[in-house]
Amino acid sequence: MTASPGVRHLQVFPSDTEHVAAARHWVAKLLGSAHPALDDCILLTSETCTNAVIHGGGNSVELSVETDGQTVTVAVVDGGGGTLPHYTDDPCGLGGRGLPILEALSEDWGFDVLDDGRLRVWFRLAPPS
Repeated sequence: MTASPGVRHLQVFPSDTEHVAAARHWVAKLLGSAHPALDDCILLTSETCTNAVIHGGGNSVELSVETDGQTVTVAVVDGGGGTLPHYTDDPCGLGGRGLPILEALSEDWGFDVLDDGRLRVWFRLAPPS
């Protein structure tokens, strides 16, 4: 299964840290091993899905992937959890490195609170120049 350009692929995973690996594998299978953004996409999928499970609340995490063949946009939707993503850059901290990594590797990223209170965090990866 390889992602069709211009098609949004959606998969729902249980909100459990054990299913973050399944999310990574699903994205890897969609993009294929030759995709130029594969490694960064897997890392950022892992970061955003883990944050959704830990901070998002709810029973499920929705993961969507859309590509034009090179550029990839990934969105992760969780239950909302009552808090918004906040940028922390503490190299000595136990956590808080996810958003700095997201900012460093992605072409663009952001988050939206949906009308139903759920939170969508998204990122876009462009092919290396």
